[in-house]
Amino acid sequence: MPGLAQVETRLKEFSQGNDGLTAQFSANVTDGGKRLRPVLVLLGGAFYRAKQNQLIDIATAVELIHTASLVHDDIIDHATTRRGKPTLSAKWGEQQAVLYGDFLFARAFSLLTKHGLTGTLGNMTQAISLMCEGEIEQSALLFNCAVTEADYFSYIHKKTAFFLSACCLAGAEACEMPAAEKRLLTAFGLQLGYAFQLTDDLLDIGGNANGMGKPVMQDLKEGYLTLPLIKLLRDKRHGCAVKRIIAEKDFSAANLQFIQQALTQCGILAETSRKAGLLLERAKQNLEKLPLKPPRLLLSRLADYVARRTS
Repeated sequence: MPGLAQVETRLKEFSQGNDGLTAQFSANVTDGGKRLRPVLVLLGGAFYRAKQNQLIDIATAVELIHTASLVHDDIIDHATTRRGKPTLSAKWGEQQAVLYGDFLFARAFSLLTKHGLTGTLGNMTQAISLMCEGEIEQSALLFNCAVTEADYFSYIHKKTAFFLSACCLAGAEACEMPAAEKRLLTAFGLQLGYAFQLTDDLLDIGGNANGMGKPVMQDLKEGYLTLPLIKLLRDKRHGCAVKRIIAEKDFSAANLQFIQQALTQCGILAETSRKAGLLLERAKQNLEKLPLKPPRLLLSRLADYVARRTS
């Protein structure tokens, strides 16, 4: 992927300051990760001739923002592992982790202001604001069996989908893409974001713990009721039993297995997978209206990756 190696170099540079401590923390930025958001920026900017150094810095900034949000998420969730490794908060304490997350946000903003990218900066601050709103919405509904599908799509729009769309827009603005094409690309990013989150939810239920880098059914244990669980709560056969398990927070191995089996027997996992596939098809339909250039083909492959990913 052209430009991605340069993003990795910039991440190593900008994820640490002049002290030894932030250098130790920076491994959480530079080790692993899908780099989905930088790739969306780079491919969006590749449709036309963007300034390469500017595009690299935007791509670096969005990954710093993403990582900062993960650092803060792990503190909120009291998570001890991510990608199979100890979280920053587990290793260094919550106080240090909060400050390092703030540090990463500041470094991201410094990259964007350096180029005078006021439009992109405004877009990213809106994305961060929505992430916080989505987290607040979702946190208010922890272990709440009355949560609706509308609630779910509201907070995944804010927490996940809008940011992916914003990354597409950032790349499009960097290469001065025509307005109509920008709208198509950002619509692609939005649908991709919804599908990405649905796939994430499916992996949490039936994925491989080693591949995911965290235990399966972790979302439920923490009180996050994802779309498959919301659907199961409405099921006439199993809904009452699932409500009892959630109300009592009785997440024994037997109860978790019961929920997994019920989700399969009711066809909810298959239904959710089809929903993710439909969203990806809509995303690709937006792509098909863009100029037939290499980045369009790569974005289509990226959508295919989201559909079949295992971690």
